[in-house]
Amino acid sequence: MPCKFVKIGTAALVVVLFLFVGCRNNPEVVRQLNQVDSLPVEQRENVHLVYTDSGFKRFEMKAPMAAFYNDLQNPKLEFSKGIHVWFYDYFGQVESELSAGYAVRYPALNRWEALYNVIFVSRKGEKLETDHLIWDEAAEKIFSDKKVTVTTGREIIIGEGFEADQYFNSYKIQKITGEILLEDENK
Repeated sequence: MPCKFVKIGTAALVVVLFLFVGCRNNPEVVRQLNQVDSLPVEQRENVHLVYTDSGFKRFEMKAPMAAFYNDLQNPKLEFSKGIHVWFYDYFGQVESELSAGYAVRYPALNRWEALYNVIFVSRKGEKLETDHLIWDEAAEKIFSDKKVTVTTGREIIIGEGFEADQYFNSYKIQKITGEILLEDENK
């Protein structure tokens, strides 16, 4: 009998050692799975926010979903299902409007990023289209280093890189790659 126990015990030990040595975890994957900051601390649906400054409505935002991540290094508010924003002048009139398929706000940086089918329209009806736009709240500037298309009443301008005030009243396209003049419909 003692021999059978030793054989079974030795075989079990070999199997356990084989499994233990054969299984390895990627430390980076384990760290990410255990990181609490990768989960939202708050999540809301059908969000409607109004931001004011000194009693004036500065902008209004609607989003189907918002999630707040409290990463100690860089907290963020993520709008994974898109966003729609209206920017107001000091008289309470809509100055410009932005929509995007995805957006994220970094409160510590006073910075927003809009991605995927970003459309920004000014009060004058000029339209910017791109896949990545950054809004610096403190500087009240928007910019992109990606391909942009600006449509005015008279032309379509295609370029790479863009900078404007947050109301899209004045802008500059860095590298113009194409211009299309539109015909006047009244002629």
